[in-house]
Order: sequence, then C-alpha cells, then structure tokens
Amino acid sequence: MAQATREQIYDKICELLKPYNPQNRKITLQSGIVSDLEVDSVAVFDLVMELEDHYDISISMEQVSDIKTVGELVNCVKELLEG
Repeated sequence: MAQATREQIYDKICELLKPYNPQNRKITLQSGIVSDLEVDSVAVFDLVMELEDHYDISISMEQVSDIKTVGELVNCVKELLEG
C-alpha cells in the first residue's frame, strides 16, 4: 500500500469522526478530540480501532492516552506507517 500523506490521514480521521460530531463542528489539526469535539473515551477507542484496521497498524494505549488533538493523532498514525 502506498504511504498515506498527512492530508490523507487527516481526511480519514475527519471521516471517522463524523458520527461522533453531531454538532458538525469544524475539525482542524488543532481540534482537541475530547475537549473541542466532545468525543468520549469509548468513541476515541472505536476511532483508534477503525484507524488500526484501515491502516493495518497498532496504536498502543499509552500512545492513545498521550493524544489530545486531531493533529497529534495524524502524526501518530503517520509515524507508525513509516515504521
């Protein structure tokens, strides 16, 4: 599979966040997943699992707990893809 760009990863995350964003808030790289988008921890876990399945990567719970913003999640996925 060709390496995904940060932009492609961001687009995928935005797509996966849609169901958890009923107020349709604007999602930016600076958006706090829990603080700004009000995504609860269970939904964050679901989001992470979907990303893991989509990109065939494994994001540790330690990494997940450190991720606060959409941009940090993009960077985490990108780093895992680059191995």
